Amino acid sequence: MASSVINDHPEKIRYPLVERPFIGFLLAFMAGSMNAWTLPNAQTFATVQSGNVVQSGYWLAQGDWEKFTFPFLSVIAFGLGSAFCGILMTTLLRRRVVFTPFILFLQAAMLVVLWYLAHLKVQDPTAAINPHYLAYAISFVAGMQGNAFHKDHGMLYGNVAVTFVVQMAFNFLIQGLFRKQGINGEPNLYWSGLFFLVLLGFASGGGIGFIIGDYVLESGAVLLPAVIALIIGIVALRDARQNGAVDPTAGGSFA
Repeated sequence: MASSVINDHPEKIRYPLVERPFIGFLLAFMAGSMNAWTLPNAQTFATVQSGNVVQSGYWLAQGDWEKFTFPFLSVIAFGLGSAFCGILMTTLLRRRVVFTPFILFLQAAMLVVLWYLAHLKVQDPTAAINPHYLAYAISFVAGMQGNAFHKDHGMLYGNVAVTFVVQMAFNFLIQGLFRKQGINGEPNLYWSGLFFLVLLGFASGGGIGFIIGDYVLESGAVLLPAVIALIIGIVALRDARQNGAVDPTAGGSFA
């Protein structure tokens, strides 16, 4: 998204699929749901790595190598997922292939496998996999999502982290008190509402993920984002075949 106001660009920008508000809400919902499994089962967040970085530094300073290892490896897993996704996106873009459906379908498949592995403890507790290993894998998937859809030219809605989202939500809220017109000719309060919508996605994903996992389906918080990724992937594939803009715009010029 251009940082200048609508007077410089008389025609409003039409954003690609994954930069649209409802898709941003769903991607944030996915992140919240993934955290809804890792938090109670591994006592960490799968997507928000700032806490893991702080913990790594704290436990390293304390000399507690056992407590240091898990958050540190969680950060590494997230980074490896981002790097892996970067390879996939670069390869597909060089072949002039839309990458969004492929990444979403791959995420869905990986999360289904992880749900099954997490669900094994219900059938055979002795065969249960260490939840830390599953948390690493979920962080890997979150890293993929972050690299593919986090930093967009149109909207830095933070589909795997909320710090920037909170900042922008209140920033545009205050800007709206001084000036009605904002970026792309939309009111500043409209943009504030979009970022609050993404926050709602995180919160509702976490809350509903907890409820499903506790009362509906064991480890359902891992399966829920897989279903959402599959649905968005199908929509993205349809739009791509209809020559619609799907992939996020390269670069991040959002002010």
